[in-house]
Order: sequence, then C-alpha cells, then structure tokens
Amino acid sequence: MNQTTRLPFRVKVGYGAAELPNSLTWTMFYVLFLFFLTDVVRIEPAMAGFIMMLGTLWDAVTDPGIGIISDRSKSKFGRRRPFILGVAIPFGIITWLLFTDFGFGPKMTMAYFIIVVLIYFTIFTVLDVPYTSLAAEMTQDYDERTSLISFRAVFCQIASILGAALPLVLVQWLNQSVHSLKISWSVVCAIFGFIAIFPILWTWRATRGYELFPESTTVKLKDIPDAVFKNRTFRYTVGVYVFSNVGMGVAGAVMVYFMKYFMNFNETQESIAFLFLFACTIFWIPVINMISARHGKRWAFMIFIGLWAIIQSVGVMLVRPDTVVFFYILIILASGGLIGVTMAGWSMIPDVIEVDEFKSGQRREGLYFGVISFSRKISVAIALWLVGIFLSRIGYVPDAQQTDSAIFGIRILYAEGTAVFLFISIILAYLLPMNKQKHQALREAIELKKAGQQWDAEAIKDIL
Repeated sequence: MNQTTRLPFRVKVGYGAAELPNSLTWTMFYVLFLFFLTDVVRIEPAMAGFIMMLGTLWDAVTDPGIGIISDRSKSKFGRRRPFILGVAIPFGIITWLLFTDFGFGPKMTMAYFIIVVLIYFTIFTVLDVPYTSLAAEMTQDYDERTSLISFRAVFCQIASILGAALPLVLVQWLNQSVHSLKISWSVVCAIFGFIAIFPILWTWRATRGYELFPESTTVKLKDIPDAVFKNRTFRYTVGVYVFSNVGMGVAGAVMVYFMKYFMNFNETQESIAFLFLFACTIFWIPVINMISARHGKRWAFMIFIGLWAIIQSVGVMLVRPDTVVFFYILIILASGGLIGVTMAGWSMIPDVIEVDEFKSGQRREGLYFGVISFSRKISVAIALWLVGIFLSRIGYVPDAQQTDSAIFGIRILYAEGTAVFLFISIILAYLLPMNKQKHQALREAIELKKAGQQWDAEAIKDIL
C-alpha cells in the first residue's frame, strides 16, 4: 500500500466514482420504489412497504457476512477491490429489473418483486461493504478521511439528483410515445443500469495500490458481541448513523406523496423539487468540510442535522400549497442536513476502526462496516414498513383524490415522522466520545504499542 498520508486528487475522484451507481439505485429505491409499487404496479401500500422491509432486512443480514469475508480475503489485488470488480455488471442488470413489471398475475408479481429486491440487496451489499471499508484503509488521517469522503459525497449527491429527479421526468416524456408507464419505467431504468457499470470499474482501477495487505486478520461472528458492541465509541457512532439515516429514509419515502397530494405538484414539478433539493446539497459540502476541520465532525453533524430537524418539525407544517417559494426556501436549508448525514456520518465511521485496532492489533474494517450497515438497514427497513402501514391506516388510495385526514396524515408523517429520528441522532452525536484530538492520541498510542513503548492511557480512556 502507498503509505503517504495525503491521497492524490485523481485517487480521491476515482474512489468516489463508485458511489454514483451505488447512490443512484439506492435513491431510486428509497425515494421512488414505494411510489412505483403503489401507483404503477398497483400493489397495496402495506404490502409494498413489507416488500421493501423484507429486502432491507435481507440486506442487513448479509452485511456482517460480507464484511467478514472481505476482511479474511487474501488476494494480490487487495481485500476489497476484487468484490468491486466482480459486482459491476450484475449491479447494472439488477437496476433494470427492480423497476420492470413483466405483467405476471398479482401473486406472481409480488413474488417477483420480493425475489428481485432480495437479489438487488445481495448485490448492493457485495459492492457497498467492501467499497466503504476501503476508505478506512486508504488513509488513517482524521482530516484526510473527511476529504476523501467529500469526494464520495459529491458523487452521492449527483447520483441523488439523477435518481430522484430524472426518472419521473424521463418516464413522463417516454410515456407520451409508448403510452405505458410500465414500459417507460423499464426502459429508463435499463439505461440507468447500463451507465451504472462504468463508474464501478473506474473505482476498481483508480484505487489500485491503496489497499491494506495485513499479514493475518482473524474475524469470527462471535467478534460482533465480543468486540464490536463492547466498543464504546462504536455504540455511539452506530446510534448517530442509524437514527439520522432512518429520518432520511422516512423523509425520502414520504416526500413524493407530500408533493403530489398536498402541494398538488405534477410529475415535472416533483422532479424539479428533487433536483433542487439534491443540487443544493453540493454547495454545502465545502461548508461542512470547513466546519469539520475547525470544530470536528461531531459539531458539523449537530449543526446541520439540527437545522434540518427544526425545518421538518416546524417549517414543513407551516407550508401550504400556495406557498411554493417558502417550500423551496426550506428545501435549500434542509439540503444541508441531508448532506450532513452523508458526509459527517460516513466520515465518523472509519475512526471506530482504530479503537478496535488498539485493542485487538488487527484491521477489521469489513466487520465494523458490515455491522454498522446491518444496524442501519434493520432500522430503516422497519421504518419503511411502518410508513406503508401508516399510509394504509390513514386511508391512502393510490393515484386518487385523498381525503383530508389522509392528507393530514401524510403531512404529519413527512414532518414529525422525520424530525423525531433526527433529534435522537443529535443527542447521541453530542454524547459521542471521539474527536480529532482523541483520535490523534489514539493513533499515537497504536504506534507506541506496536513498538513496545508506553502510551498516554489518560488521553484515550474515554474512547476505549
């Protein structure tokens, strides 16, 4: 591995590239898939939510396994990069199949989407866990990790724009020619799937020579209770990451219903709003980087997630169908929280690895990224299932005129249902013991321990 602390610009860009397809399909799934199942395929909302929950639960179950396998992997091409290469073409194919309805009967259609969702999340895990684990290997510098993650975040937001805004517009445009929403969705997602293959291959090539090649890494399932959950810093970090992502998942799934049935937006207006939301996030990236460098990742997270939580809990409830400008102002401010979850949340996770390295003497990135991904996805899966149940309980009828009580329920779910999880994540971030100074002391302690010398135990006791 290249031992330089600072990574070349081309390597950072290349590393971030795989996040484009990763977040593209992820965004389409969590923002549009529930809507696709209810309003295009015409699956009952509670069942659609159950399908999403089932897939996400399966994804969560596979995460630790893939993490452990990648930790144990031994190859001249590194521990993580062979997974990235092998998954490129399957990832493109499954992106197409996710949004393709072949017109089977009702029961077969539900079975088809359950199977496809399970396959998608298997492929997603094989890409996501080794890919995210690779970031912790490429540099151990506290600030350089934030810089590396910022490149990934840029690709994430570009993908989010494409995944949330473009499909609705392209489907509407294509439907004018083919007069079939199902065919239009299938064709659009086939194009996206083909494009998705190439950024994955770019990351595989660009990160060559920046992997760790540990002589021996011992990872077992019992390490999850024995090591991972006994890691105090990890417990707070996973809480921050999980609750903020649940809030983001609820907001993403419900926003399209809020705009269509409360704001009375058509497909073009909905796409413009999504485009505006994710485009604005890009402008917050250097601001978050600056605050993180000066005050730490924890404070950057609390500032931006705090602002977003206030916007959801108060601002969204003040929005009316005739206050479109006000709605867009809220979008601008909320976009800082959206990218804050991505940037600050992602960059906090690699710092947990050094705590385990100090205790065990091993680098087990895959184990930790697998477990933290498992925890997030279990929570998001349950939340999305409850969203589907909530929509059914309030009397939501797909693609129809909604009752006043159903519309009010959608507003409450979008506003307060999002905010409550964001507020919990802020409290946990405040209690998080890791900061820049303690991480630096930890890195020094690791090097001194390897050399058989004494280290400053007092400086790192809070994070162990």
